[in-house]
Amino acid sequence: MGIKRDIEYAIHIHGAWKTQFRNFLSGRAPMDLSAVGQPHACKLGHWLDNEARRMLSPEDHAAACQLHIQFHEIAGEIVQNIKQKDFAAAREALVPAGPFDQASHGLAAFLRKMPLRRARTATDTEMKQAA
Repeated sequence: MGIKRDIEYAIHIHGAWKTQFRNFLSGRAPMDLSAVGQPHACKLGHWLDNEARRMLSPEDHAAACQLHIQFHEIAGEIVQNIKQKDFAAAREALVPAGPFDQASHGLAAFLRKMPLRRARTATDTEMKQAA
């Protein structure tokens, strides 16, 4: 699987959590809350722990991991609010432009720029070697 496809899939999966949280809070669907706050338990976490180490520069990898951890911290806080029956706080974290959206959009924007940075770095390196 290519890096762009891997990244888009991971973004899609993480983005779907907002809908899953809302469906859970409204009683429309169950949700397994056990691993939501664990950055290494999701598909993106597995990708970052494995393939991404080989595919990304150390700097990009570290930044992606940090943003991913922040995303899961926010998601974990939402789970804690749900478990403590503080549904208002959970809903507040899910409002448009709220903490969940900010973490999700920040992670997605960074992930989408990574392949471009990686390609640009390779081109820059090739140009320097040719000079």
